[in-house]
Amino acid sequence: MPLTNSVVRCSPWTGIPVQGEQRTTELVSGNYAWNLNAQGEPVPQPADAGDRQLRLWMTPPGFIQAALAAGNATVTDRYYGRENRTLKVVAFTVKVCDGPQPQCTRRVTGEFNNDNMLERVITWVPDPVMGDKMVEYRYSDYRDVGNGVKYPFHVHAHMGDHPLIPGGHNWLDLRANDVKINVAGAAQAIPDAVRDAPVPTHSRVVSTTLAPGVVLLAGGSHNSVAVEFKDFVTVIEGPLSNQRTNAVVAEVHKLFPGKPIRYLVNTHNHFDHLGGVRGFVAEGATVITDDKNRNFYQRVVLAPQSRTLQPDRLSTRPFAPTGPGTLALQTFTDRYTISDGNETIELYHVEGLNHSDNMAIVYLPKEKIVINADLYGPPAAGGNIANVNPNAVALFRNIKRLKLDVAQHVPIHGNPGPNADFERIVGPVAARAPAAGGGG
Repeated sequence: MPLTNSVVRCSPWTGIPVQGEQRTTELVSGNYAWNLNAQGEPVPQPADAGDRQLRLWMTPPGFIQAALAAGNATVTDRYYGRENRTLKVVAFTVKVCDGPQPQCTRRVTGEFNNDNMLERVITWVPDPVMGDKMVEYRYSDYRDVGNGVKYPFHVHAHMGDHPLIPGGHNWLDLRANDVKINVAGAAQAIPDAVRDAPVPTHSRVVSTTLAPGVVLLAGGSHNSVAVEFKDFVTVIEGPLSNQRTNAVVAEVHKLFPGKPIRYLVNTHNHFDHLGGVRGFVAEGATVITDDKNRNFYQRVVLAPQSRTLQPDRLSTRPFAPTGPGTLALQTFTDRYTISDGNETIELYHVEGLNHSDNMAIVYLPKEKIVINADLYGPPAAGGNIANVNPNAVALFRNIKRLKLDVAQHVPIHGNPGPNADFERIVGPVAARAPAAGGGG
């Protein structure tokens, strides 16, 4: 099994309500990663190359080859009292990217049973929300797949164990029907579009004024919105990473010099929308979010924890206010208002949504702007949307329930658009769709 090529097919959960089976093809070759779309065309995924390569090194044949090549592998016998047996533990470090260390180094350990079969592999990866996050693969049901080679037909993967939030997340349980080795022509040439793709960055911020004192901070996959008040600024959404937050904070200070960022509105707890929150707390902002997030945010997101692989601003500033009873977190249940008598932001809990049971939309009554995350992305002016998903329907119904006077929709993903298009596109679908219950 070559370490430089892999094809994985799965049906990923994306947070959007399921609308049919999805198939993805993922590939990696050295420092290059890409997917194939429905038409078989390559879609570069340069940020994923290191993680995909690491996943190859965590397979049984990949682990053995990587350990032999590492030059720093150690072997120890470890007794497990609960199982009353001793396993051989092989440990080594490996570099997964060309960036600075220790961010690009991973510690990998593997446990071999008395038959010299690899049963478990563990590593740790940096996560902007969880800190140093454990990832574990378990292998069982080894069978002969030809030429004396044995391969596990049951693979279970688990991640995210945390001292304060035990249990983690089981994210893969795969039972194979067939495994083939040394398949002819399995290696894939790196497409030119992949080889020439630019390296992604979270630092590009493009500012667009939506209304006086209201600025869209775009330039990447996730947007933020800055709203100016008399003595401070509120930022809506701190997504992705500490790197993105640093870029957004710098842009806000340039746009509104001398005004501190007092509040950071977090729409919901999905990690891509939560990854930059800690940087805003380090800036001195109070995070405002749904009360259902309180426990996790206090105990994990804003709590001191190990971040050796990727330190962020908050981990290097331990005096920043965090934890229960501090001003770093403010939660609400149904609605929340920020106002200075001139500018006003209203936050509303979204009812009847399966995507997240802690979702908030943001409404600016003076500007008649609604800001949403993951619910509705406006098409190009006058355009249409082929399949209106239930998230957009939930947004439509909540706007009607709350009697919001909306002129413009501003998404966290995508470009702003007029409410007239929203009514035209989503209204008829909402009229036909049955009422939906809440979920997580």
